[in-house]
Order: sequence, then structure tokens, then C-alpha cells
Amino acid sequence: MFQMISLVVIYGVMMFIWTFVYLNRSHDKVNQSFLAFLSNILVWMVLNNLNDNGDGTVVTLAVKTVYWLSMMYLSITFLYFIYRLLKRKLDWLFFAALALNTAMVVLRYCYPIDYTDPTFWRMDDPVVAPIMSLSFSLPAIYALYLVLRQMITIREKRQRAQLSYILYGIGIALVVSVFSEYILPAVFHVDEKLYLMHSAIAIFVVAIFVSIMRYRLLNLRSDYIYRSLFLNAGEGILIVNRTGRIVSVNRVGRELLQDENLDAGDVVSDYIPDYRFDTDYCQHEFTSTVNGQKRALSMTQYPIDELEHDTTKLLVLSDLTQTHQRLEREKEELLEKTIVDELTGLYNKQFLREKYLIDNREAVHTALMFIDVDDFKTINDTYGHLVGDEVLKELAACIKNNLRVANDAIRFGGDEFLVVLEQVGLEEAYRIAERLRDCAAELEFSGGDTRFHITLSIGLIEGTAPLTVLLEKADRAMYASKSKGKNKTTVFTEDETDGAFHMTLS
Repeated sequence: MFQMISLVVIYGVMMFIWTFVYLNRSHDKVNQSFLAFLSNILVWMVLNNLNDNGDGTVVTLAVKTVYWLSMMYLSITFLYFIYRLLKRKLDWLFFAALALNTAMVVLRYCYPIDYTDPTFWRMDDPVVAPIMSLSFSLPAIYALYLVLRQMITIREKRQRAQLSYILYGIGIALVVSVFSEYILPAVFHVDEKLYLMHSAIAIFVVAIFVSIMRYRLLNLRSDYIYRSLFLNAGEGILIVNRTGRIVSVNRVGRELLQDENLDAGDVVSDYIPDYRFDTDYCQHEFTSTVNGQKRALSMTQYPIDELEHDTTKLLVLSDLTQTHQRLEREKEELLEKTIVDELTGLYNKQFLREKYLIDNREAVHTALMFIDVDDFKTINDTYGHLVGDEVLKELAACIKNNLRVANDAIRFGGDEFLVVLEQVGLEEAYRIAERLRDCAAELEFSGGDTRFHITLSIGLIEGTAPLTVLLEKADRAMYASKSKGKNKTTVFTEDETDGAFHMTLS
């Protein structure tokens, strides 16, 4: 009676654990593998009670065969559970153990089997029997080795505690098994194998269950912290399943993807263009319009679990708008440094080459001034280079203030300047040139105790020819101003006489 009550309790505990694990198996490979191991044990335990039936009916033979197979594959399902628990990928050693056990099962059927014998799975062959027994035990031995090695190498206290419960369960189960199999019959002449063997298995299963539950409970606080971080993170975070649908998304993720109603079940590719689930680690930039403004976003994808990289992925969304704007500003500043003259603040020759002297530039009607400061070398030699620099800076400001924004003023080199006036006629260009000469003449400079003024010699040309051609002719016109006494504006024109062009300076 006591044994019957004990067996009912044992089966009740086993079924409770099985039901609990079954209800929590979803998306948890550890629970799923433990469920497979537990189901195998329950099949073996239930059919063990029916194995004593000695008739040879088909039902009895089927029961005995299933019972035997469930017993033979206990070590394989246990090894599978340990692999999942330790987050190991199923390697060639696991499949080799599975193949070996299967080969031993097939090999057993090559020998005569007496199904009326409750111990029909055993063999009397002195060579084959030990080999088969060892083969069936090897997966469990290897699983125990993996647990011990993990215990030695792991530093995380929670996982060490989890593995220690499994080792305690194995130890107690082995003691009970040895006691029921050898000590009770040999010493006390009592045969309680079935009762004690089931007790040993129940102890082992409870130890595994407690280890899993204890680890889960220890992780509850961590899960709460992680969830708080997930919900309140400054980055957008999405969890996506293998079908490309969202499992979970935080508030920032909804804001960046401009949909407050975005939720589980929505398709990621509807919000992130060119999204691909099958890439483990990737980074992808795209644009999104938020509150009428375009934002530059970056998506980085990671597998949540290295072993289960094909089931769920973690997507982190970052707003790169400010970063892009800062980079654009830095780019503009850097570009400005390369095309702007440091002393005068006007454009330099690099700007001239990039904008006007390119080969594929379309010819535009342009007026071009070539400006030179009269006697600038004398100013430098008499008053020094610092005064000369001041002259150039003041003159540059004068040129800027007398031009429209669309016109470009360029320091060509030394004391020479260019003014490019697109879509401006010759008369208007001439008035601007004269205005520049008047402005320069009004500037007053101090060199020690002496005060002095400057004058300009300007060459002017207008036309639709390439700027290199206009530049050469404007330079010639400027030197003509020099030769005519300086402080003049000379216009370069071409008159056609007898089919030939002649330069006219006026």
C-alpha cells in the first residue's frame, strides 16, 4: 500500500512538472528539450509496469518495443537537453552519439529476441552485450562531462548554481539506483527495484526542474531591469521574428518610424526599406519623415541568441540627423578652408578652378574684371608686409561690399583680384569697376607717421567664351591700364576689320 501511494505521488509530481514545462515550452529551447527528455522518461516509466506481461500478442510486443526504445534513447534526450541548457550548437559529436545509439538498436535486432522474457533487451553474448551497454551509456557520460567542464570554466555564479543542482540530482539518483539494483537484493534480499528506480528518476527530474526554475527566478529581477531599459532606451529598439514581423517595439522606435500605432505583428519592411532578416550583423541607413521633417536613421541588426540566430533579431534604430548635419557643417567648413583665401576672406584659385575652369562647364555670358593694386610692391617695401596685408584685407572688404551676392570675388594671387559677373552687360560691369576704383581711392592707410591711399588698375572684358580665354584678355587689358598711367579701367573689345579681329582698349 505504501509503495502504491509513493508511486502515485511520484507520477503526480512527474506529471505536474511535465504539464508545467509543456505550458511554458514556447520560444524556449531549454524547456522544449527538457520536455522531450521528460516525455521519454514518462513513457519508459509507464511502460515499465507493463513489461512483465509474458504473452506474445501484437499489443504486448509493441509495448515492449516502445518501452525498450524509450529506455535506449534516454541518454540521447538527456544529452540534447544539456546541449540546449549550455547553449551549445548541435555538433558532430551529438549526431555521432545519435547514430551510434541507432546502430546499436538495429544491431540488437540481429540477435534472437525472446519477448516473453521481461529482460528481453539484455544479451548473453559476453562480447557484444558490454559493448552495447557502453554505447547506450556514452551520450549520458558525455553530457555529464560537458556539465562538469562548464562548472569548472564558468564564472557566472547563477549558472554554476544551476549546474550544481543537476549534479546533485545525478549523484542522488545514482546512489538510489545502486542501492536498489545491488545492495537491497544482495544484502537485504529485498527486491524494490521498480519503486526505488522510479524514485531515483523522480529525484533526478525534480533536481533539473528546480535548477531551471531557480535560474529563471534569479533572472526575474534582471528581466525587469532589461525590460525597463528596453522601454526607456534613448534608441529605438525592435524585436523581429523570422517572418519579418515585429514582436515588440519601444516608444522611441515608434517615434522614429513615425507611427504611434506600430505594434507587434506589423511587417518591418513596411517601415524600413530594403530590410533583410537573413543577415545576422548588418547596418543600414535610410530616411524617414517625422513631423514633416526628414530624418536620417540608422538600423543595426543583431541576433538575440547566437544559437537561435534564425528565430529572432534585435534591431536598434538611431537618429543620425544631428550627426549628418554636423558632418555637413564640418564638410562645408573644410571646403571653405580649401576654397577661401585665409587673409582676405575672398575665394581663391582653387574655387576658380572648381567652379569656372572645368572642362564641361557651359559657356555663360560673363563680364570679367582683372584688378591689380598699383605700386603694391613699393607699399610692402616701404611700410612692411603687415601694412601690405592690411591693404589687401581692406580692399577685399571694399570689393565685397560693392558686389551682389551672385557675383564672385577671387584673390588671384598677391595683389591681383578677379571679379566674375555672370549675366551682366559691359556697361553695368564698367560702372561696377569704376565704383570699385572710387571705393579703393577713399581707403586711407597708416604706415608709421605717414598716411597714404591706393589706386587700382582694372582690365575688363565681357563675352560668352570660356573663362580661360576671358581671363587672358582681361589680364592684357589690366596691363594696358598700367601702361597708360595706372588708376584706370580698360575695356578689352574686338572689332572685325577685313575678316580679322583687332583688340581695342578704351
